[in-house]
Amino acid sequence: MLIKGLYGILRDEGCRVDISDYPAHAVQQIMKNTYMAVIIDSHAFGMSAEDAARVIRTVAPDVTVILVGCPEHETDALSVKVPADLERVRSVVHGIHQISAISHN
Repeated sequence: MLIKGLYGILRDEGCRVDISDYPAHAVQQIMKNTYMAVIIDSHAFGMSAEDAARVIRTVAPDVTVILVGCPEHETDALSVKVPADLERVRSVVHGIHQISAISHN
Protein backbone atom coordinates (compact mmCIF):
# COMPACT_ATOMS: atom_id res chain seq x y z
CA MET A 1 0.00 0.00 0.00
CA LEU A 2 2.83 2.39 0.85
CA ILE A 3 4.55 1.78 -2.47
CA LYS A 4 1.38 2.46 -4.42
CA GLY A 5 0.80 5.63 -2.37
CA LEU A 6 4.30 6.80 -3.22
CA TYR A 7 3.71 6.11 -6.90
CA GLY A 8 1.18 8.92 -7.23
CA ILE A 9 3.14 11.39 -5.12
CA LEU A 10 6.41 10.85 -6.98
CA ARG A 11 4.77 10.87 -10.43
CA ASP A 12 3.03 14.16 -9.62
CA GLU A 13 6.44 15.60 -8.74
CA GLY A 14 7.93 14.63 -12.08
CA CYS A 15 9.74 11.41 -11.18
CA ARG A 16 9.66 8.44 -13.51
CA VAL A 17 8.23 5.60 -11.46
CA ASP A 18 7.84 1.92 -12.30
CA ILE A 19 6.11 -0.56 -9.99
CA SER A 20 6.99 -4.22 -9.56
CA ASP A 21 4.78 -6.36 -7.39
CA TYR A 22 7.59 -8.75 -6.50
CA PRO A 23 11.23 -8.19 -5.46
CA ALA A 24 12.41 -10.66 -8.15
CA HIS A 25 10.70 -8.53 -10.81
CA ALA A 26 12.42 -5.42 -9.43
CA VAL A 27 15.76 -7.21 -9.84
CA GLN A 28 14.86 -8.02 -13.46
CA GLN A 29 13.92 -4.38 -14.10
CA ILE A 30 17.28 -3.19 -12.72
CA MET A 31 19.04 -5.37 -15.27
CA LYS A 32 17.03 -3.83 -18.13
CA ASN A 33 16.69 -0.17 -17.11
CA THR A 34 18.52 2.60 -15.27
CA TYR A 35 17.18 3.78 -11.91
CA MET A 36 18.41 6.11 -9.17
CA ALA A 37 16.57 4.25 -6.44
CA VAL A 38 14.54 1.14 -5.76
CA ILE A 39 12.01 0.91 -2.94
CA ILE A 40 11.20 -2.64 -1.86
CA ASP A 41 8.45 -3.68 0.53
CA SER A 42 9.87 -6.25 2.94
CA HIS A 43 6.51 -8.01 3.13
CA ALA A 44 6.31 -8.82 -0.58
CA PHE A 45 5.98 -12.40 -1.77
CA GLY A 46 8.63 -14.55 -3.43
CA MET A 47 12.26 -13.50 -3.23
CA SER A 48 13.00 -11.78 0.08
CA ALA A 49 13.53 -8.03 0.09
CA GLU A 50 16.95 -8.55 1.67
CA ASP A 51 18.04 -10.95 -1.09
CA ALA A 52 16.73 -8.58 -3.77
CA ALA A 53 18.65 -5.69 -2.17
CA ARG A 54 21.87 -7.72 -2.16
CA VAL A 55 21.47 -8.67 -5.84
CA ILE A 56 20.63 -5.09 -6.85
CA ARG A 57 23.62 -3.70 -4.92
CA THR A 58 25.83 -6.27 -6.70
CA VAL A 59 24.63 -5.67 -10.28
CA ALA A 60 23.91 -1.92 -9.91
CA PRO A 61 26.04 -0.55 -7.05
CA ASP A 62 25.10 3.08 -7.82
CA VAL A 63 21.39 2.42 -7.25
CA THR A 64 20.12 3.33 -3.80
CA VAL A 65 17.98 0.58 -2.29
CA ILE A 66 15.34 1.52 0.26
CA LEU A 67 13.73 -1.33 2.19
CA VAL A 68 10.38 -0.64 3.81
CA GLY A 69 9.87 -2.58 7.04
CA CYS A 70 13.30 -4.20 7.25
CA PRO A 71 15.85 -3.76 10.03
CA GLU A 72 18.86 -1.78 8.78
CA HIS A 73 21.43 -4.24 10.05
CA GLU A 74 20.36 -7.00 7.66
CA THR A 75 21.64 -5.25 4.50
CA ASP A 76 23.52 -2.13 3.51
CA ALA A 77 20.30 -0.68 2.09
CA LEU A 78 18.49 2.28 3.60
CA SER A 79 15.65 1.21 5.83
CA VAL A 80 12.26 2.75 6.59
CA LYS A 81 10.34 1.41 9.56
CA VAL A 82 6.69 0.39 9.38
CA PRO A 83 4.32 2.12 9.68
CA ALA A 84 6.13 4.36 7.24
CA ASP A 85 5.50 8.04 6.78
CA LEU A 86 4.95 8.80 3.08
CA GLU A 87 6.43 12.26 3.52
CA ARG A 88 9.60 10.82 5.06
CA VAL A 89 10.05 8.33 2.24
CA ARG A 90 9.36 11.07 -0.33
CA SER A 91 12.03 13.29 1.21
CA VAL A 92 14.55 10.41 1.17
CA VAL A 93 13.87 9.83 -2.54
CA HIS A 94 14.24 13.53 -3.30
CA GLY A 95 17.49 13.62 -1.33
CA ILE A 96 18.81 10.83 -3.54
CA HIS A 97 17.70 12.74 -6.64
CA GLN A 98 19.50 15.89 -5.47
CA ILE A 99 22.71 13.99 -4.71
CA SER A 100 22.51 12.32 -8.14
CA ALA A 101 22.03 15.67 -9.89
CA ILE A 102 25.05 17.15 -8.08
CA SER A 103 27.28 14.15 -8.90
CA HIS A 104 26.39 14.33 -12.61
CA ASN A 105 27.34 18.03 -12.89
